[in-house]
Amino acid sequence: MTDQTWGIIGFGEAGAAFALHVNHYLGRPVHVMDPLLNTKDPPDHIRSRLEEVPITIMPDIPQLMAQCDVVLSLVTPRVATKVAAQAGAAWQRGLFIDCNSIAPEEKRVTARYFGEQSYVDGAILGSISTGVARLPLALAGPRAAQAHALLSAIQLRTSVVSHEVGSASALKMCRSIFMKGIECLLIETTLTAAQFGITEPVLASVEQTIASFGFQSMVNMLITTHAVHCGRRADEMQHVTSMLEHMGLPHIMSDAARDVLAASDRAGLPAHFEGVLPNDSKDVIAYLTDVYMKGEQP
Repeated sequence: MTDQTWGIIGFGEAGAAFALHVNHYLGRPVHVMDPLLNTKDPPDHIRSRLEEVPITIMPDIPQLMAQCDVVLSLVTPRVATKVAAQAGAAWQRGLFIDCNSIAPEEKRVTARYFGEQSYVDGAILGSISTGVARLPLALAGPRAAQAHALLSAIQLRTSVVSHEVGSASALKMCRSIFMKGIECLLIETTLTAAQFGITEPVLASVEQTIASFGFQSMVNMLITTHAVHCGRRADEMQHVTSMLEHMGLPHIMSDAARDVLAASDRAGLPAHFEGVLPNDSKDVIAYLTDVYMKGEQP
C-alpha cells in the first residue's frame, strides 16, 4: 500500500480532509487536482487548506491519472460525470473510487468510462465534520473488495455492500431521503415552534418518543400504524398546513406529509388491512410497492 501513488480529484472540504488523512498514513504528499489550485490567486479557503494539508498539485486530470495507482474522486455532483469522463480517457491502471453523491444509474454510466475492472462505486455515509477516520464508506463493484483492503489499510471505515456498481450510491440516496428529509423537517418544526416559544418542549417530546421506542421499533410502529391511520393523519396534517399558511411560514414538508398520507388512504391501505394493525412494516411496504410499481397514482 505504501508503494502506491494516491491521487484525489477535488480540494473542497472532503478532498482536503481525505488528502490530510491519506498523507498521514503514506508519509508523503498526495497528488491532488482541482482547477482552483491552478489559479494565480486562489480563494482564501483554498489557501487556508494548502497551509494545513501538504499536497502535490497536479495541473490537470490526465497527468494525475498517469501518475496514480489509486484515485478518489471527491467533487460536486454537477461535475462528477464530466470529471469521470476525463479520468477514464486517461486511466492506465489501478482503481478509480468515485465517492460522489450521484444516482445509481449515473454511476453505472460513469463506470463505462473505465471498464468494470477499474471503477469502484463509493458512498460517504456521514458528515465530513465528524472526521474522515470515523466516516463510514460504502463500496460496490467488481473490485470493491480490493478497494476495501486498500482503504482499510489506512484506517478508513469501509464496507462492501455489493459487487454491482450503483449499490453504494443507492444506499447513499436512500439514506439521504431520510437524513435530508429529517433536516428539512427540523427546520420547519423548529421555525414554527419558535413562533410559539415552545421549541424546547417540542424537541423534548420528540426525543422522548424516539427514546421510548428505540429507532427500529419506532420505524415499525410508524409504518404499521400508517396502514390504519393514514387517512386520519392526512386530515390532521391539513390543519397543520392551514396553520402554517396563516402564519406565513413555510409548509413544504407538511404539505408533502399530508399528500403521502392521503395517497396511501386513496390506495386502499386501511381497507386492505381491514382496520387491523399489521405486525410487520414489511407487509405495508409490500402493499404500497405493488400499488406504485403497477404505475397507479393513488
